[in-house]
Amino acid sequence: MTSTQVINLQYLKTMAEGDADLEKTMLEMILDELPGEFASMQELYAKQDWHELFQMSHKMKSTLAFVGNAEMTEANKAVEYRTRNNVNLEEVGMYMDELSKHFNQVMAALREALEAY
Repeated sequence: MTSTQVINLQYLKTMAEGDADLEKTMLEMILDELPGEFASMQELYAKQDWHELFQMSHKMKSTLAFVGNAEMTEANKAVEYRTRNNVNLEEVGMYMDELSKHFNQVMAALREALEAY
């Protein structure tokens, strides 16, 4: 699977308004922040700290918008909805697994995209 199939950086490019240096800086920030945000989500899920998991998934929503991976975005939305509303919490693990399933591929695709600058 190529990076263009795993991520879609169109939103990032739109926000950077054609400034390649800004695009590169934004990619570097995402690569720096995404692992920590995801690790925090995993820890909060393990503790079943639903309120804090909601807060972190809400924060991660904006990061994932720049990444453009539909599967991760949808899984994160599902986590956010369930933890915000305290409904179907037994399903959160399934969506966390979905995030995990795509995480390494997305990180590799982001690194590949950064190397292209």
